[in-house]
Amino acid sequence: MSGGKKKFNYGIVILVLISIGIFAPNYAQYQVAAFGTSIREQMNLSQSQFSSIATAPLIPGIFLSLISGLLVDKFGARKTLTVSVALTAVACVVRIFSRNYFPMYISMIFIGVCATFLNSNAAKVMGQWFSPAKSAATMGVFMAFANGGIALGTGTASLYENMNTAFIGSGIIAVAAFLCWLFFMRDKKDDVPELKIAEPREKVSIKKGIVTVAKSPVVWLTAFSLFLCAGAMTSISNFLPSALEGRGLTSGNASVATMGLTIGALVGNLVSPFIFGKLHQPRLTVIIYGIVGALGLAFGWLTSTNTAVLFIVLFLTGFACSGLTPMIMSIPVRDEKIGTRYGGTAGGFVATIQLGLSVITPTYIVAPAVGDNYSLMFIIFGLLLVAFMVVAQFLPLGKLLEKK
Repeated sequence: MSGGKKKFNYGIVILVLISIGIFAPNYAQYQVAAFGTSIREQMNLSQSQFSSIATAPLIPGIFLSLISGLLVDKFGARKTLTVSVALTAVACVVRIFSRNYFPMYISMIFIGVCATFLNSNAAKVMGQWFSPAKSAATMGVFMAFANGGIALGTGTASLYENMNTAFIGSGIIAVAAFLCWLFFMRDKKDDVPELKIAEPREKVSIKKGIVTVAKSPVVWLTAFSLFLCAGAMTSISNFLPSALEGRGLTSGNASVATMGLTIGALVGNLVSPFIFGKLHQPRLTVIIYGIVGALGLAFGWLTSTNTAVLFIVLFLTGFACSGLTPMIMSIPVRDEKIGTRYGGTAGGFVATIQLGLSVITPTYIVAPAVGDNYSLMFIIFGLLLVAFMVVAQFLPLGKLLEKK
């Protein structure tokens, strides 16, 4: 009989695992910012030492993004990604007992391993388990959990008795995430329908994967598009609190207003895939998001000194800047020459370029050039969104509307 129960899509379980997998390291990483004063005092750290600890989780992203994609394409997601989750869980536990700079620094580096591997390979995994019509929405859920980890990592700090109990809390979350991965993670089997891939299943060649990805205009355009929208968002997040304090806001109110960016990004990640699908005008949608994001980045911080008003303006800015990220990230796996076969390599390639430019541009180009001129700095960040609107027009955005 054909009227039996609908078969359960195990992809839902995979989505849950991917989501908690990205939540755990982001939550652990952003606790450090919230306990900055306590860490510096207890460990007797200089400002530069603390800064190196806070940014240490980004190091794996610079050096391991491409490698992680190659490994997942070669050996599969279950083995490779579960190992990365395990490394992060161990690092979170080690951090609990870190009492000086070096062990704290090393543990923070390894906390970033899981996030690096998942950021590079989430689009490939979601593309394997979900149809094109659903994969962008699932990437939105993934990105929402990523931003949720950031927001809650800083926002829940006051709920803990002290820094150590906070680190214990994040350690428990990371270990629980690893156990879930250990028992429930699966690789996609051949008998489950997936996106069209570049060629029949066979042993994946690392060399061929690199060459195929490096020659793909879609991959390069995706990388630069993500840098321009996500990089601008990341850049302004680093400087916005200081800029708002310079306008007379207290440190606490500046932090609350800045949180609007992160929460806006979280909501944008969840809602935008559905807006994108309903409008059926992908290029116009990119332009609308780009205009709103560019104006918000350039002038949003000047709209008011009222915390509530600033929160709303920055919420809309975060929504526009990050809302399209899930769709853009999923484009390479829609390309016939990349597909899910080389989706990991493509994701790692994209992440390497995106993260590298996101670090270099604000730190070594914009900030030295403009100094403390936040007005000019934020206008430059707004111009990155204008550039995003232009570059994204060359992407095959129509593929995001395909149902099969």
